[in-house]
Amino acid sequence: MKGRFLVGSNEDPAEGNIYADKSALILNWLLREGVKRLGFSLRDVVKEIEVSVGLVQRVFGILVLKGFLHTEGMRTAKKFFFKKSKLLLENWLEHYSVVKKCKIRTYRSGLSGKGELLDALKKSKLNQKVVLALHSAAEVHGYKNTNLDTLELYILDLSVRPKLEEALQLEPQERGYEVLLIEPYYKGLLDCGEESSKSVKICPILLTFLDLYHFPLRGQEQAEFMAERVPELKRLYKNG
Repeated sequence: MKGRFLVGSNEDPAEGNIYADKSALILNWLLREGVKRLGFSLRDVVKEIEVSVGLVQRVFGILVLKGFLHTEGMRTAKKFFFKKSKLLLENWLEHYSVVKKCKIRTYRSGLSGKGELLDALKKSKLNQKVVLALHSAAEVHGYKNTNLDTLELYILDLSVRPKLEEALQLEPQERGYEVLLIEPYYKGLLDCGEESSKSVKICPILLTFLDLYHFPLRGQEQAEFMAERVPELKRLYKNG
């Protein structure tokens, strides 16, 4: 059972340069932690996220050239200062779209409503293999702004997709959907997710926002609603 693709192919993974999977961990750190600090070093970043010094140097070098970061000092004493979070976030949105970067399969289900789907997911013990995404993530984060009762899931282990389709009684859906199964582009960022009361991890709030912004089904509406209300996102726009 293959399901229908919302979008058939990915863009070149090299496109966007600093907006690739591993580099995104550094951008995520800047937008969540760096924005709150008066200054920081390369080593500060390496200590807190699992990336190499070389990658941080390359990404920071590009961000300095673009004017997103400012520096003081030399070599090991060099400090970085991040004051343009809104500009970086907007630039990230220009380079990333979930429907272009991810393979998305659309389905209808023999089960009735999101509650039954989540119960079936937990019963199948596949709940640790997926992450709530898009509108489903926004709802669990407490910032839902639509009446959609759909279930959107990132698949952490692609080999379990047939089991998911069976457990959730999924059939391919050509138009619209009740369930989405998404192959992630930002695998590293999904490791930062939190577990919900349904024992399913939730996509981090920043990635949820990025995913929704270009999502065709009421995505930008939901993303803008979050930007006005989520403290973490409001802070980013305030420090633009």
